[in-house]
Amino acid sequence: MITIVHGDDELTSRNYFVSQKDSNSLTFDAETVTLNDLEQTLNGSDLFGKTDKIFIENLFTRNGAKNLNEIAQILGKKSKADVFIWSNKPVPAKTLSLFPNHKSQTFKIHQKIWTFVDGIKPDNSKNVSLFQSVLAETEPEIVFAMIVRQFRLMIGLSESSNNNIDEVKRLAPWQKSKLTRQASLFGLDKLKTAFKKLYKIDKSTKTGTSNLNLVQNIDILLLDL
Repeated sequence: MITIVHGDDELTSRNYFVSQKDSNSLTFDAETVTLNDLEQTLNGSDLFGKTDKIFIENLFTRNGAKNLNEIAQILGKKSKADVFIWSNKPVPAKTLSLFPNHKSQTFKIHQKIWTFVDGIKPDNSKNVSLFQSVLAETEPEIVFAMIVRQFRLMIGLSESSNNNIDEVKRLAPWQKSKLTRQASLFGLDKLKTAFKKLYKIDKSTKTGTSNLNLVQNIDILLLDL
């Protein structure tokens, strides 16, 4: 069975992907693995020995996708191993069709989070209350990652070099329009100031150097916008 784990909820999908591993699992990076090594593993004749679970990462990235068709064909051959493929974003239906009889495990960002990040404005007393209501639906780490993404995109659309940013290029016209309107409420200087604060929050959280937890730091950031 091939299970493709994907969706815009990167944190939850990643946690699910990792939770399926056991001591006998093997993990391959599609950007570096050779087709021969992968095929031998599926056939149970590689130097690592027999395994019941195989995990593949980065298959849908720019470099990993170079061998996408070949890897899909290899995985399509009969194998007793369960194969899990992870993507940090939604995989299009056309790409999923390369894997007949696969199981699609999709993790979507809750609609409340999109509403919250799209509604972030300077001098808005509702920023914190909306943030707190979102926490009832999801983890603060996911919300924080979405706030970072929102400000990164707003900055990208506010700078003259936005056409050089891949993440901005992938936006639909309606998304660019909505983000541009939101960015205009801040101005580029305020956006960059907020983004620097987000970076500091991220760094202090990961290094354990903050006296406040992540939720408290986000509350303060939203109040200061």
